[in-house]
Amino acid sequence: MDETSISDFKRFLENLRKALASEKIEYRAYQYWILNVVFKARLRNENVIIELDAGMGKRILAYLLAKVFERDRILIISPSRASIWDMALKFNELSGSNEWFGVVTGNQPRWLKEKYLREKRVILATPISLARLLERLGEIARFDIIMINEVDRVVRRVLRRYHTETTYNTANIRYIEDVLGGSKEEQASKEYILIYPWSTLKKFLPEDACWIGMSGTLRDEHYIIDNGNRVVVQKELDTIAQVLFPRRKLVIVTMDMLIERTDIGDHISKNLTIIQPIPVIDENIKLLANAISMEIDKVLDEIHKYNRRLYPEETTPLETKEKIMKTVSILPDTNPLKIKFLRLALVRRHLFAGVPESYTRLLAKPMFRRILREFAGVELESVLPKIPAKIERIIEIVQDWLSREKSVIILTSFIRTASRIASVLRDRGVDNILILTGRVPNKKWVIEKFKKTRPAVLILTPVAERDLDFPEASLVIVHDVISTVKSMYQRIKRARRSFVIILYYKDTYEEKKVKILLARIARRYPWSIRIRGG
Repeated sequence: MDETSISDFKRFLENLRKALASEKIEYRAYQYWILNVVFKARLRNENVIIELDAGMGKRILAYLLAKVFERDRILIISPSRASIWDMALKFNELSGSNEWFGVVTGNQPRWLKEKYLREKRVILATPISLARLLERLGEIARFDIIMINEVDRVVRRVLRRYHTETTYNTANIRYIEDVLGGSKEEQASKEYILIYPWSTLKKFLPEDACWIGMSGTLRDEHYIIDNGNRVVVQKELDTIAQVLFPRRKLVIVTMDMLIERTDIGDHISKNLTIIQPIPVIDENIKLLANAISMEIDKVLDEIHKYNRRLYPEETTPLETKEKIMKTVSILPDTNPLKIKFLRLALVRRHLFAGVPESYTRLLAKPMFRRILREFAGVELESVLPKIPAKIERIIEIVQDWLSREKSVIILTSFIRTASRIASVLRDRGVDNILILTGRVPNKKWVIEKFKKTRPAVLILTPVAERDLDFPEASLVIVHDVISTVKSMYQRIKRARRSFVIILYYKDTYEEKKVKILLARIARRYPWSIRIRGG
């Protein structure tokens, strides 16, 4: 390093010492190690992707980054308004002030967001609000460091057309050299891969800044169709590296690397999550779900035949029913097999995750009545449940844990289900019930209220739960599972050192899905979970 670099490094160390001097921050060597990687990348004009498991202090790391690089303008992007306000609360708590950073989210007035963008050194922002603001201003934002939290959420899970080449060099830290072509078709394909609003947002963010992506779930794959019209399975990490980050060297820090070279293993052992799948018996749901599953299997067989005609040379990923199911999204939207599959899958999803008022009107359609008659010889009205057995089971569990002064989080997929659970809990005499969904206007108040109230129940839907941590909860109840491994892993890691219960309807497709998901989670993210038999 030259004299300037040495001076910068000394200042970096001194700023880090000051930041860690606070009694509110526990010293963790792995966080220093990561910051040192970022410092070197900043010096060498490189970008960084950091795989950091849930509960390992992404907010603390973001705070330390903002304090250590005191001369840089820093942008921190997180996917939801709730997660931004949670981060703002943490920054305020650690520093004793909120004057040094600005928040850009959907509930802030435009003039205030513009003021923050022009005057604050550190900005916390949701991608949609930031993209709209920059688009109105029509100018490239001035930032030296851009940190993207939950960076895996910027790419689509299924793509129509995509073609790139990637080269790798292996050293002490893994590097990726982005060599994307420059044709208009390839550039348009790149933009399609990014979810809204990242195609727009990327145009207004400086390419010469140090881009840092962070996530605890960077090990998933997704399905794409390349320029040769072939179905291809590609690592999401490779796609993120190729389509999001500016063209320069990319340093990738993995959990394996952190476990091997730092003290992170000591902290992982303190962050153990125990997972217990619990079967719920409901004969009516079982009958309805299995009738639909039988019809889905028939449709998948037809899709398999269709795929064999379309891709006669392919042996994978089109062979198993699970893989066929994952490639359905690649089929044209007008394909009748795709339309029928999606209708059937939607109703089965509502059976497992919804309440009768949400799925009765779907089941009442002629196709489902016919399926039910063929499968069991019964009419719909005779098998419709009144209160789902899962909700009854949740009430029992919640009442037991609250009696021990333990706070509980309930995760469910649908707002109507969340409302029904809250309603039944109130009817059974449970107090301090909070709901956090995408429609809740004052998310900051809900988060603060749950953190300060003991005991309490917080019911979350997927939009609201993104990138939120609740170490205050002793129990997490997962009302229904979702299909992707990383999304399920993020769900079960919402609390810290907690007990997680996953409910499923016994002897249905949901039981199979839970077992497959947990096996894959244990294999892909083994650091801090233990699964009990269910």
